[in-house]
Amino acid sequence: MAVLIIAGLDTGGGAGLKADIETVSTLGEHPLPVITSVTYQNPSEVRGYHTLPPEVVREELRAVKESFEIKAVKIGMVGGGEVAEAVDGETKGLLRVLDPVLASSTGAKLADSIESVKALIPGSIATPNVPEAEALSGLKIRSVNDMKEVAETIAEGLGAKAVVVKGGHLSYTDVLYWNGEFCEFSGKRVGGFTHGTGCAFSSALTTFLAKDFELPEAVEKAKRFVEGAIRFSKAETKAVNPLWELERDAHRWRARGELEGAVKEFVKLGERLSRHVPEVGTNFALVTPFNEVFAVKGRIVRYGETVKPVGPVEPGASDHLRRALLRTREFYPEVRAVLNLKYSEELVEKAKKLGLIVSFYDRREEPEEVKQAERGTMEWGIESAVKRVRERPDLVYHLGDWGKEPMVLVFGRSAAEVLEILHDLVR
Repeated sequence: MAVLIIAGLDTGGGAGLKADIETVSTLGEHPLPVITSVTYQNPSEVRGYHTLPPEVVREELRAVKESFEIKAVKIGMVGGGEVAEAVDGETKGLLRVLDPVLASSTGAKLADSIESVKALIPGSIATPNVPEAEALSGLKIRSVNDMKEVAETIAEGLGAKAVVVKGGHLSYTDVLYWNGEFCEFSGKRVGGFTHGTGCAFSSALTTFLAKDFELPEAVEKAKRFVEGAIRFSKAETKAVNPLWELERDAHRWRARGELEGAVKEFVKLGERLSRHVPEVGTNFALVTPFNEVFAVKGRIVRYGETVKPVGPVEPGASDHLRRALLRTREFYPEVRAVLNLKYSEELVEKAKKLGLIVSFYDRREEPEEVKQAERGTMEWGIESAVKRVRERPDLVYHLGDWGKEPMVLVFGRSAAEVLEILHDLVR
């Protein structure tokens, strides 16, 4: 299935055709990129742009139309009025999503005139953000009700098939006006870079429509896709990451395989490990770059004179180790794995003799407000242990408390590194 993308080139690699291609590809469809303009930009600024001759854009469109069955079209930056005319003429009758690009996120002008953008609205599903919606309608937006009024004005006044006013500049709520009715799509602030959000949203919406989703469902799915693209945005491009779902799945596959192999090696230690397994059981956890933590479901327990995993490796299988690992990564992001063992003075002393960085926290020193808070002890304990030694600890222990078994945590930059430390400790 082919999705036609008509947009400009962002030389900084954060928005435009690059973001569009990645979005459509990630969502499982074939992108047909048609370039309208070349911008001269980097993550900090847009220095200008050059619009291609309209006949070049027209021939680009004709070439792909003759060879592909196009299910939907995303139109982004067109630059000039003559290019807009060419795009409009070659895409009439197709399902069109228009991202009405007027300016960059830094405020640089990206259209010769607002009229060239307005010319593409009739029959299209328009997806303006708040500033674009204000410019297209001539109305001010200060609330969700204002967004509704503006969406209806653009649809009824300019002939749009539907309008989605995106509320990222206001309340994180998007408003859809379609067939005379409104739909609201609530959201919340997501930490990350936002350059390229308009491109990713409109391309995702176009792709979901190409998959025959109804418009309200397609808007909802596109919004959640973009939230993920912001959450897992890339620091080097200072832009959204449309590949986040593919990268997440790849990291999940690798993490599962890495930890499954490590657990097999752990079990081979057998009798040497059995006496170091706590009454509550041992677990082995590994985190992905997306902060998803894999562990053994049901833990690893004593089994006669040896040890045995109760269940498979799964994400979210150990809340205890997940919180320990994520808190440690706030100080040392290179840490990716952790294993818990039964506390013994022998283990701690051996770790020190091996030259490992050893720290601890005393649960008796835990502030009362932390004790009363749900699930706050582990985070407080790890922070205390890290600050105590002022460098990345290989081993953290505590001596327990009323109803709490003393424990040792072994950290490493990989599951293999944790195993190496473990081998040395029980040798």
